[in-house]
Amino acid sequence: MADVATVPSQWERVGGAPAVRAVLDRFYVDMLAEPQLAAYFADRSVDNIKPHLAEVLKVVLGGPGAKELDLAAYLTGAHANLGVSPEDYKRTGEVLLGALDAFDVEADIVSTIVAALEAVAPYVISPAA
Repeated sequence: MADVATVPSQWERVGGAPAVRAVLDRFYVDMLAEPQLAAYFADRSVDNIKPHLAEVLKVVLGGPGAKELDLAAYLTGAHANLGVSPEDYKRTGEVLLGALDAFDVEADIVSTIVAALEAVAPYVISPAA
């Protein structure tokens, strides 16, 4: 009997950790170039933030060994004191989509990320914003 080929996860199809690192490198360069967004990183090291977003993407894209994350609690805790406005969140999503486009990420993977951005918005956007 022939082995049934396993369908690669979106994480694998995008290129795994090296590809996600490259996209995030581009994403954060672009974020820091945005005057309305750069202030969020004034007192933070982007190098310390990247692994957290990489882990979130690993969960979203079905990467191997992804941590069991309660994304609501994880993202609420990470963004609680930032005062992220809906406009800034939207612009951040646009910057991320631009980075994904620069690396020709497949449309279904982009759609998964867009759906995740929509789903987690309430945990990132400040209620007072």
